[in-house]
Amino acid sequence: MKKINLTLTSAGVATLVLLGATSSTVQAFSLNQSNPLKIMPLGDSNTRGKGEDVAGYRDDLWMRLNDSGFNVDFVGSATTNPPSSWNQPYPFDRDHQGHGGYAVSGDTYATGGDLMSNIDNWLNAATPDVILLMAGTNDFIFQKTTTAQETLDELGTLLDKIFAWSSDVAVLVSSIAPLAPKEGLAQEAALYNNMIPGLLGSDRYQQNNLSFVDTRNLFTLDDVYDGVHFTPEGYSTLANAWFDGIVSASNVGQPPISPIVVETPGSDDPVSIPEPTSVLGLLAFGLVGAGSLRKRRHVSP
Repeated sequence: MKKINLTLTSAGVATLVLLGATSSTVQAFSLNQSNPLKIMPLGDSNTRGKGEDVAGYRDDLWMRLNDSGFNVDFVGSATTNPPSSWNQPYPFDRDHQGHGGYAVSGDTYATGGDLMSNIDNWLNAATPDVILLMAGTNDFIFQKTTTAQETLDELGTLLDKIFAWSSDVAVLVSSIAPLAPKEGLAQEAALYNNMIPGLLGSDRYQQNNLSFVDTRNLFTLDDVYDGVHFTPEGYSTLANAWFDGIVSASNVGQPPISPIVVETPGSDDPVSIPEPTSVLGLLAFGLVGAGSLRKRRHVSP
């Protein structure tokens, strides 16, 4: 079934996002199958990696998936060989589809490109089961006249192409990193992040396995060392968010996270309910009512 996701990480609490109505025709992918689940990390340099962490979030995510016993295979045409001086304590699958300077669509700079023009070839070559998509940053950095709406429209067209390739593929879309004001279109980038849930939750994708990994409240400009790219700590936080999103959208359906304590108006006693990522949690959350929540906090079991 289509997932309604709340992604929580050790670094903070992500926002509850309702992605439209559920559909019994959309099946969750399996994290415990005998054949490796093929995952394509797709995006720009924040997918590829940059600065002190040339693998970005991918090495940390690989470690978490494997430590959890999940049989996965990262796929894509890029491998990004790290420098010999890079101290990586564990091996990981380096295949990915993260390209520095690439926009969702349109020109960036001489050696740049875009995802839209290449996505069909990449999908045909790698045949992923799951796609982790974070894109849009370079549209704002290099296409100085672009708007949040234009980039959102391009994101929608990219998703249409992906689902035209396969209606069975699962796509997780993350909000992008905050941009420093010096980049020029930081406010448009923030608006784009705020508009993504509306696109993903529209009727357009009701029959698709599509999830929003919401990191808007997890990062500040302190997490981007140059105003664009994540610090190593930022990449680790992003890896945790992707991990929780993957587990929530899968047949496992429940990331290893703590319960939420909810206090309702007029009540002195906190009420513990399951996470809204589970069916029981969604029912409980609905009974409490989003409008009646006075305080929500993350607590230890």
